[in-house]
Amino acid sequence: MTGSPLSNRFASFLRTKSDAEEFVALMTNYTKRDGAAIIYAFNSLFDISWKMMKDSLNEWYGFDDVKPSPRDIIKKANSVELIGNEDQWLSMLKNRNLSTHDYMRTNQEYYCELIRLEYLPLMDELESTVRAQLETLKQEGAPNGGVVS
Repeated sequence: MTGSPLSNRFASFLRTKSDAEEFVALMTNYTKRDGAAIIYAFNSLFDISWKMMKDSLNEWYGFDDVKPSPRDIIKKANSVELIGNEDQWLSMLKNRNLSTHDYMRTNQEYYCELIRLEYLPLMDELESTVRAQLETLKQEGAPNGGVVS
């Protein structure tokens, strides 16, 4: 891939988000198979999303010293209004970790509903914000190495 880390990560984010949305849309009635696909796709999407936030914090906001943990990235992204609801994002982190270790699938249907009703809309907001950043960087020719004041 060519382009900045943020634009490359954004492309991966869009592909993975599309998969998660497709799996959610196809599941009209809960099944374990569909639930597993949704959770797997969403967990991948979450991992890409916080890494994309880190790229945005670096390229757009000029922060190169953010601790590389999802929790720290979420907190910093919220502080600069890259994301809007820190509590929901931290809940998403917690549930992403819990769903990964739900080996008995006792909460799988619950996680699928959270993903559909709460978490995918947050991904839509993040997509919109990063898309606008990338468009501005493209129009301005990425001045200052991509950092916008």
